[in-house]
Amino acid sequence: MTSVLRLENITKSFADERGNRQLVLPGVSMNVEAGEIVWLRGESGSGKSTILNISGLLSTPDTGRVWIDGDDRTNASPRTASLVRSIEIGMVFQSSNLLPELTAMENVLLASRESTTRAAMIEQLERFGLAAVADRQAKRLSGGQQQRVAFCRALINRPSLLLADEPSSGLDRANTEVILDAMRTGANSGCGVLVASHDEVFQQVAHRQLPMKELLLEQK
Repeated sequence: MTSVLRLENITKSFADERGNRQLVLPGVSMNVEAGEIVWLRGESGSGKSTILNISGLLSTPDTGRVWIDGDDRTNASPRTASLVRSIEIGMVFQSSNLLPELTAMENVLLASRESTTRAAMIEQLERFGLAAVADRQAKRLSGGQQQRVAFCRALINRPSLLLADEPSSGLDRANTEVILDAMRTGANSGCGVLVASHDEVFQQVAHRQLPMKELLLEQK
């Protein structure tokens, strides 16, 4: 199998309110393979989001290396990091981060790197049960619909890596099932998926589980 994400001996610390450095990641190593769903388990504050931010090149580790699709992206420039995210990485957060005044379709089109027809975009939205609200402003969508738009946007460019941070937070069972199906679809097409959550529902789709307590304990 091919690694789409590899973290090698990642350390990360943050300054507390007194200016003292608090170590969050003490040398974490892990990988995600193409077509694999990896569930990063742990409670809030355990370091899950820090790992996802580093994996998505939104944050730089203090030490260690970050490999995306076999390329060392540890010290990527902001421009290069942005380009890698737009081509190789799809990201979904607890908040959908949609542009509220744009429609569901416009939010997805904004992320698309290829020209497409309305019919093709409707087909993409239909995969997430969103065809009927394609022309509705994001601010007028329900929370579940917004999160489904976020998944459609994250997968529109067929990324090799999908990162999802607490994506089921606040969703009902029906919307959560759509999210799980989106992860399965992405993995079946060869995308590696890393989902960070304390929600046990991801046990249904994960090929591997990485409990944060064990991951951090391994480094001590």
